[in-house]
Amino acid sequence: MDVVTSVDHRQHGYPNAKGYPSFKMTALGVVMAALLYSSAVQAQDVELNLPAQSLQRSVEQLARQSQVEIIYVGNILNQKTAPQIHGKLSVEAALHKLLQGTNLSLRRSGETYLIVERDRPNPADKLQSQQTSTTAAVQGELATIVLKANDEPIDLNPARSVSVISRKQLEDRPAKHAADMLEQTAGVYSSVSQQDPALSVNIRGIQDYGRVNMNIDGMRQNFQKSGHGQRNGQMYIDSELLSGVVIEKGASSAMGGAGVLGGIATFNTVSASDFLTASKPVGGKIRASTGDNATDFIGSAVIAGRYENFDALLGISDRRLGDYYPGKKGDIGNIRVNNATNNYDNFTDYIKNHKVTDTNYKMRSYLGKLGWDIREGQRLQLSYLKTETDTPNASALKDIHDPDDYSKYYLGWKRTGFSQIDSQNIALDYSLKLSDQPLLDLKAKLYYVNTKDNSDTYPTNILGTDGYWSTLALKTYGLQLENTSRWSLSDASTLSLNYGLDIFYDQSSSDSNRAVAKGTTPEGNRLMSSAFTNMTWDYGNWLNIQTGLRYDRYRLRGTTGFEIASFPYTKENPCTEIRLSNCGGALKEYREWNINDEEGQLSPTLAVSVHPGVEWLTLFANYGQAWRPPAITETLTYGSAHSTSTQYPNPYLKPESSQSWEAGVSVIGQNLFRDGDRFFVKTAYFDTLVDNYINLHIARVKPGIFSPSIGNAAYVNNLEKSKFRGIELQLNYDADYFYVDLNYTHMIGKNDYCTPSAWMGGVTYTGGERGNYYEIPAEDWNSSINCNDGTIFNSSAFLPGDRGSLTLGGRAFDRRLDAGVIVRYNPGYQDHSVPTNFPYLADWPTYTLFDLYGNIKVNDQLTLHAAVENLTNQAYVVNFGDIQSSTLGRGRTFQAGLEYKF
Repeated sequence: MDVVTSVDHRQHGYPNAKGYPSFKMTALGVVMAALLYSSAVQAQDVELNLPAQSLQRSVEQLARQSQVEIIYVGNILNQKTAPQIHGKLSVEAALHKLLQGTNLSLRRSGETYLIVERDRPNPADKLQSQQTSTTAAVQGELATIVLKANDEPIDLNPARSVSVISRKQLEDRPAKHAADMLEQTAGVYSSVSQQDPALSVNIRGIQDYGRVNMNIDGMRQNFQKSGHGQRNGQMYIDSELLSGVVIEKGASSAMGGAGVLGGIATFNTVSASDFLTASKPVGGKIRASTGDNATDFIGSAVIAGRYENFDALLGISDRRLGDYYPGKKGDIGNIRVNNATNNYDNFTDYIKNHKVTDTNYKMRSYLGKLGWDIREGQRLQLSYLKTETDTPNASALKDIHDPDDYSKYYLGWKRTGFSQIDSQNIALDYSLKLSDQPLLDLKAKLYYVNTKDNSDTYPTNILGTDGYWSTLALKTYGLQLENTSRWSLSDASTLSLNYGLDIFYDQSSSDSNRAVAKGTTPEGNRLMSSAFTNMTWDYGNWLNIQTGLRYDRYRLRGTTGFEIASFPYTKENPCTEIRLSNCGGALKEYREWNINDEEGQLSPTLAVSVHPGVEWLTLFANYGQAWRPPAITETLTYGSAHSTSTQYPNPYLKPESSQSWEAGVSVIGQNLFRDGDRFFVKTAYFDTLVDNYINLHIARVKPGIFSPSIGNAAYVNNLEKSKFRGIELQLNYDADYFYVDLNYTHMIGKNDYCTPSAWMGGVTYTGGERGNYYEIPAEDWNSSINCNDGTIFNSSAFLPGDRGSLTLGGRAFDRRLDAGVIVRYNPGYQDHSVPTNFPYLADWPTYTLFDLYGNIKVNDQLTLHAAVENLTNQAYVVNFGDIQSSTLGRGRTFQAGLEYKF
């Protein structure tokens, strides 16, 4: 999602801006007028090389490459694509070519080009009457909005909540852990453990097993590893190679929405077009930074080039982090410790003053892209991304014997192993868009993702076993195919239809020299196929309706089983002793299930946005249904990552289904406090109900002889509805020399749980009397404690707590200096009402963190960066972080670096 921005016109010699329309917005509340600034209009032809892409992106690049002013009004460029343009053309000829086949036309006012909808009054008339060449207003409620260059992108979707994380955000707070990228985004969380560099995205309380589509350039990252904290779905990505992140929230009938309940998180990597222009066939950048508190090195290098119709990009990134010190000030709460301690205060004081061990890791990524503009409007691209990660594995926080004095203890994390992860992503993209064919806008993608985890688990007293190795791999094969057809129904009405296929196939494999570890993340395969269609109707710039329909179908195959102890005696053939060992023992039977499940579901969506007659206001609402079938591990798992517990399969799992709705209001405008400023606010209430939500529960009772154990775990459907509700707020104000960005999320309520302890039934217990013992089915026992609840062993045990962030920044010296402060606030969350055997304890005390950043643009090529994280050295545990490991956040950390563009 590209957000076009502008500059302060007056500082570049433009007339005084007090004639600008004051605080006017579009009918949909998402009107956007993008001013692409230049110092002079080039009358001569310009050498252009624009690929087939979105119309908005082509217009932006044309303005930058030709150094002209181009103004477009409202959301008129949305959902339109542009053909390839190659060769020398005048700006006017190029624009006419880009607009061919659309409902848009080109007009000119002096040295300013205006893109408007056909048959509307000429904005130039009002433009000239206001004696300004920088904004335009058109008939009725429609007005332009002037946006600022290189600032924060905002959510401009008319009827849904979408969050955009810009490259600037990634640079202002340099990410040590991938989860740092998400911390300033409303409604988005991560179950982060600083001792594990993997990223798990949580949207509005929903995560794991594909409920959120985590993808890189559209390639799904479906890897999952059991026994990995509270995460059951993790990806590996380096922020150094990203151009930005787009978070789409809720159910979707568009590409990427198959099997998704929470939303879509797309991590976009850099492209050749980010560095090249028509007059610049070679470009790139080099970034490098270092700092204290174990920030050893973070850096990257990218080079891109173009020759005739071919372009290529090569990139590499490297990060090396050590064990850091946490903050020393403040309360970290009653975090869970495995072993009881009699002097808790001393232990917490100890960990605040010592390094958080096993947070050191190395990550290196390689990126390659090769593009071919076959002919006008037709492009083929091959891309490859490989990420290598070396990381230690730490256990939960516990008492550990002091190696110098065995009679003493200290509080810490004992390393349990070491992992080497290799993730490879390959994609082939094809696009076809002909300027004279509005019904054809074709996009296709074939991709392959292979994530492999090689781990060594060390022998420990906790495990009670010798060390062992394990190898897990998940291969995903994907096919995406979609087309968009567009019609202009009248002067005021447009219609677009997007439709396609989204298919992916997961193949899981595992191996280990410890049998019970091999099946924890089991072998199996799952095919997910989805056909979808979306229709968008826009009428008169005051009404926008989006309706969609998706049909998902899955097939899961694999084999699982476990040993069941059955009672060998009946009422007719009783045992005379209550202990089975005195009667010859129980019968042991290995029961096996060959799974070949297949099912489908139809899911609709509807979204509406209305401009109610007030220029600056938009009201919106949307509703969607979604469906997620059980994953491979949830169905087939059998094994143990630890000797004290075993995960059992559940071949009878039901798919999850959700109903979600959202309603909100957005305001967008300019000239609120000063000429040329911009204001945006969007707030929304969201409510998602999920039937049959699948949780990992402990204390299950296996089939066969009654044998309750807290160590028996299985994935079980929740018989109560799971609720994910809350309020999000996004606010952005930019006055060029000063800007503000605010995000806040408030989650509402908590979930109830009802699951059968005997999740597969078939439980029996001893009946009869002395000298006459025999088997009795336990139907009454099963039903009497059907709603055994508080034994959840994954992220859904608690909803995320509230979280907010505030950025206050400013620009000076002709925007060459950009600096500010980021405030991260957590109001805290505590819940000690859970049973004593509950795996997790929710205790996240309040904290407020201050981060500083500053960027100095020495010249057009060289920029210096500096940042301070956690300025006040606050001790804290991330809200909804990995509850099991309870790793403390990073203490005060200085970091500085440079970026050189060429």
